[in-house]
Amino acid sequence: MKIVLQKSLRVRCVLVEGKVAFAEKRVAEHAAVVWAADRLRAGLEAQTEQLCDASAQGPLLGLSPVVGRRLGRICEELGLLRLEKNRIVQLTNEGERVAAGTEPRVFVPQLGAWLLFWSEDPLLPQPLLRVEPGKELSAHDERQAGGARNGEGKRRFEMVPEVIAKTCDERGERPPLELPAAKDGAPIRIVAIERKVQPLGVEGVLSLELSFEPEVAAASLRLRGTLAGKGIDRALPAPSGHDHASVWLSLLRSNGAEDWWNPRSGKLRMSFKALVDDARTSFRLRMPFKTPEIPGLGRFDDTSVDGVPIEPASAGDAQRWFDWLLALRSERTQWPDVFATNVAELQALFPGFSLRPPIQRDFAQGMRGTERPRPAYWNLQAPMDLDGGVA
Repeated sequence: MKIVLQKSLRVRCVLVEGKVAFAEKRVAEHAAVVWAADRLRAGLEAQTEQLCDASAQGPLLGLSPVVGRRLGRICEELGLLRLEKNRIVQLTNEGERVAAGTEPRVFVPQLGAWLLFWSEDPLLPQPLLRVEPGKELSAHDERQAGGARNGEGKRRFEMVPEVIAKTCDERGERPPLELPAAKDGAPIRIVAIERKVQPLGVEGVLSLELSFEPEVAAASLRLRGTLAGKGIDRALPAPSGHDHASVWLSLLRSNGAEDWWNPRSGKLRMSFKALVDDARTSFRLRMPFKTPEIPGLGRFDDTSVDGVPIEPASAGDAQRWFDWLLALRSERTQWPDVFATNVAELQALFPGFSLRPPIQRDFAQGMRGTERPRPAYWNLQAPMDLDGGVA
């Protein structure tokens, strides 16, 4: 009984000016940060000139101390370390991450106009979905777009949304942002953005799909759809603290059906009259849910859960269900031994219920009908007639 929950995301886009940092291969900066980390851990002095000093095992041997000082200032501008004059006093959190990494990759800020795609949902690790280079209108283009009459077509600006402002990390104190809908999946860092942004329309539809399977501890979460003309199908970190059993009970609660569930048998108690023929024969049904809300996970689109195991809600439902299945099997010839086998097999499908298995002759009469005898009647009666009336 797999549970699949989906929800459509409301994706928004803004055009903003600011600094966005992307990871680049920077061998010299990486070497300088690793060297500084080793010196500081050992309690040794770390002057930027020593980057070129053989006695300090600097990585820039043979170069002028001026180069070391320049590289130190570059590392400070990139948010990797802090300087007091030319002395390295501390690595930033970002500097520690760079020093611990095996690849010489450093986040380098780029100033420009950017398109930020974002959405708010408790299942997303953070609201920012994608960042792309934008194009800021020139003064001439803006006048052309504005029109000559009554300022028609003028661009609309608004304050930067709080959720976007919170993603800014000027000093590299937080881990880089993993963008769920990024083209290349590479992390970025929002260094700084202007306070006013221009809201834009969004082309595309994105949805989240959260799946739970019985006896599987971890859920599965995927982001699917299209954004800015690009197809997306990416796995995301699944939320913790939720498993198949707890989500199933929340779904039942949303339908007012929590009391129908039998936790001992792991089945849903159902009235015989409420079931369609397929559910009566398979002992499973499809259960629909209207915009269910799961605590901690939010509200989802309409969904259905297939293969929900069911059992009778009462002894009366069990008896009617048993009789119906026995009649269904009577569509074939019922020799007495076949009828007895059918009774035994069907009784086994209703554990915990005391059923009243009928005598074949009486069951045949019940199936006869008031006018022309039904075929099931002859399938039950004829074998007894041929067998000398044995019941």
